[in-house]
Amino acid sequence: MKGFLKSVLASLVALILYSFVFFILFAGIAGVVASFGDKSEPVKPNSVLHLSFKSNISDRGGNNFSLTSITSGFQQGVGLNGILECISRAKTDDNIKCIFIDNDVQASLATISEIRNAIIDFKQSGKPVYAYADNMSQGLYYLASVADKIDVNPTGEMLLRGLMANVSFYKGALDKLGVEVQVFRHGKFKSAVEPYILSGMSAENRLQYQVMLNGMWGVYLQNVAESRGIEAGQLNKIIDEGISDPQDAKKLGLIDEVAYRDELLNELVAVTGVENIDKLNLVSVGKYAKAKPFEVPAAEKIAVIYAAGEINTESDGYESEVITEKVYVDALREVRADSSIKAVVLRVNSPGGSAQVSDNIWHEVELTKQVKPVVVSMGNYAASGGYYISCPASYIVANEFTLTGSIGVFGLSLNIQKLMSNKLGINNEVVKTNKFSDIGNSYRPVTAAEREIIQREVEKIYTTFVSRVSNGRNIPAERVDSIGQGRVWCGVDALRLHLIDAYGGLTNAIAKAAEMSETEKYTLVEYPKQEEGFEAMMKMLTEEVRSRAIFNELGEFTESAKFIKSLIGAQGVQARLENTIEIY
Repeated sequence: MKGFLKSVLASLVALILYSFVFFILFAGIAGVVASFGDKSEPVKPNSVLHLSFKSNISDRGGNNFSLTSITSGFQQGVGLNGILECISRAKTDDNIKCIFIDNDVQASLATISEIRNAIIDFKQSGKPVYAYADNMSQGLYYLASVADKIDVNPTGEMLLRGLMANVSFYKGALDKLGVEVQVFRHGKFKSAVEPYILSGMSAENRLQYQVMLNGMWGVYLQNVAESRGIEAGQLNKIIDEGISDPQDAKKLGLIDEVAYRDELLNELVAVTGVENIDKLNLVSVGKYAKAKPFEVPAAEKIAVIYAAGEINTESDGYESEVITEKVYVDALREVRADSSIKAVVLRVNSPGGSAQVSDNIWHEVELTKQVKPVVVSMGNYAASGGYYISCPASYIVANEFTLTGSIGVFGLSLNIQKLMSNKLGINNEVVKTNKFSDIGNSYRPVTAAEREIIQREVEKIYTTFVSRVSNGRNIPAERVDSIGQGRVWCGVDALRLHLIDAYGGLTNAIAKAAEMSETEKYTLVEYPKQEEGFEAMMKMLTEEVRSRAIFNELGEFTESAKFIKSLIGAQGVQARLENTIEIY
């Protein structure tokens, strides 16, 4: 009878899952057909490159699939790599007369800075750049500040307020639940554990945040001030006065005109020489990327390996981006063995993760560097494990806004004894053969002897981490330890501390790789390899169905479910290299 019921339930669940998949598939079929039918067309004369970034910008473009997005259509996104390539090509394309930055940009300051620098280079062509905003966000203003003309809607707002870091602390909630988080770490600045053991910021963490924010804000003010012809101190004073009205912004020189969007479009009509707004050809980055003229690939290559997301042994099926051991070890081995690949650019955008996986990837980077140049390009962040895999590179390039460093280690173990017994009435008993058979048991506190073992492992990993950085960056271990301790630095301080070699973005890193390998003509090849078209969509559906239970599909995207999942996932002891910081 029990077997019969299990069989019936299994069949029912399978039926529901398959019905769900086919519903999603057919709901998105129109978008799929439209996407595959979207043929590239030559760019018409007197066109405008239209920069409008309404969705988040990833480092790498490609096929963006998820169960939550496919219903709105199959999307082939253009990542930062494609945006930079389009702006560079538009510089010498006679059919592109100007650039139009249109409304908000969904990206971190590090990503925006790379696009901003590409536009500055574009302006060397003598072609103008225009910017418009219904409401001028801080990120958009940083990008728009390089424009020759900035217009803001008459009813819009100037949302310039400065930078801030917001950290939530869960200790009070955990105490009420009866959950004790037991921490093992090396690094007084290793703040990722603080929300679980403190009710507020430690002095070290507050100092860390303040230094980072001040460094990044100083870069923001200086660059905007130079672009707008205003002193940085004066700009900061204006922002502290709480400016919001576009008319005031115009009087103070922050923008050029208060106008509606169609009024700026009429200016673009004059620049391009077309008859009217209806004849204005605004070419999106997506369309312009597809219109790239065919070029005979060069025999010599430079590989770009995109390492984005948390560093884990394998993907858990929930994260859209994750750095897994097999994928990246295999990629590094492949590019190392390919004699036509003359240099490697490792693009890192990671807060860290598994210590062991980080070390295994570090090993492959080290081996590759002995064969050909490896240049690291740091994106929004390359901290902790992200810095671990970067430090052996031949050369490291980062943005002033990049968060990096965080050379430190921590381990977590949960004690949920009170939660289970007092709140849920669940008791746990253990039978074991040896003293440490149940080390990491979440139903009791860690003993003094166990704490010593775990801390010893944390210290071992930290010593190894310091050694890797010391050898890779040619910095004495004592010096690495002094700037380590889990402390996160922004790119401004990272250059001063020799954690990186130069400011720059992906384009600069590729140019440096070509220079170091003495390669003049080359083809860029990207890793990990991506599936294309329908094959990629079917693979996504198969993996999603296999990895997600119905309950998780419904509950994963709520904050409470994420929090509970993180607590459950933290059971046992794991030495990890991570530091998640969000700067707003």
